[in-house]
Amino acid sequence: MTRLVRRVSPALLLLTLALGLSGCDKTPPAMSDPVSRPVKLFKVGEAASVRTLEFPGSVMAAQQSDMAFEVSGRIVEKPVTEGELVEEGRVLARLDPRDFEAERDRALAELSAARADFNRYNRAFKANAVTAQELDRARRALRVAEAGLQRAEKAVDDTVLRAPFAGRVARMLVEDFANVQAKQPVMILQSEGALEMRVNVPESEWVRAKRVDSAAQIEINANISVLLSSLPDQPIPARITEFASTADPVTRTFEVTVGFQSPDGLIVSPGMTGRVVYKMPAEGAEAGLLIPADAVVATFDNKPSVWVYDEQTGVVSRRLVTTGELTGASIQVLEGLEPGERIAVSGVHTLTEGFSVHPMEN
Repeated sequence: MTRLVRRVSPALLLLTLALGLSGCDKTPPAMSDPVSRPVKLFKVGEAASVRTLEFPGSVMAAQQSDMAFEVSGRIVEKPVTEGELVEEGRVLARLDPRDFEAERDRALAELSAARADFNRYNRAFKANAVTAQELDRARRALRVAEAGLQRAEKAVDDTVLRAPFAGRVARMLVEDFANVQAKQPVMILQSEGALEMRVNVPESEWVRAKRVDSAAQIEINANISVLLSSLPDQPIPARITEFASTADPVTRTFEVTVGFQSPDGLIVSPGMTGRVVYKMPAEGAEAGLLIPADAVVATFDNKPSVWVYDEQTGVVSRRLVTTGELTGASIQVLEGLEPGERIAVSGVHTLTEGFSVHPMEN
């Protein structure tokens, strides 16, 4: 029998040996280090000793008067302009006084005649020429004439409109030389510098207030400020000047007025919008730590918890906390955290126990 011998090429033999050797020398791949995720961290501050309350309102002048004449007539002079600053007693407008001056002169003549009649009757009474009743009639006529002159003189004075206090002419309400009626507002005068804001306080907050006899006895003014919508980062110190002790029958709120001064270098005018901010001290169960509400995540059994960052190991661990009242974007933590600890406030729903993280750069 003839044996068949298969030749193997040298190149194929060398390739087979190389593959065999490489298979024998195979080693497992090296384990990679755990990936650290960037998270936003929040440093727990001191105890939340205040609770911030905000009430919207609009700026008003502490003194404002709708200026009007006490008598009717035609305006003949307006020596002030809209926006002008005036002193107390400054003439703001005048009516045509001629009719009122004529009435005054008539009343003056009637008084002169009544006084002469009374003097004549008085002499006659002393001479027993007239009765006591006739003298009394003359006396009453004299008094009526005196009162008539007083009314006429007041009407003449009322043709001149004067500023009752120093302030600014905020707005003109009638045109020059207009005919106006008595009590019809012709311009608005507002005090300068002293401003106020009126806000409505809900009865749920009002019931916490301390009873006082007047606004002067209120002790919380150091915690009150005004924030204007145009100056949201510049609180203006304020104080309570008035308060209503009866709730509004419709809104069930109590009106509170706070006064403040316009800051130096800024123009704060009536009509601007803003809010009154009251930082109410927390007491008892309300005391705690304020943290962002987004940092709190519920456990599987629906208990509030946070992820606490360990600066030594760079990992986070879950910690149960006892939460309090929600205030804006923050929430009070009554138990479970200490001031100075750092907690995760981003990606909290994807973190796990012992997860490696590092602070996110701002």
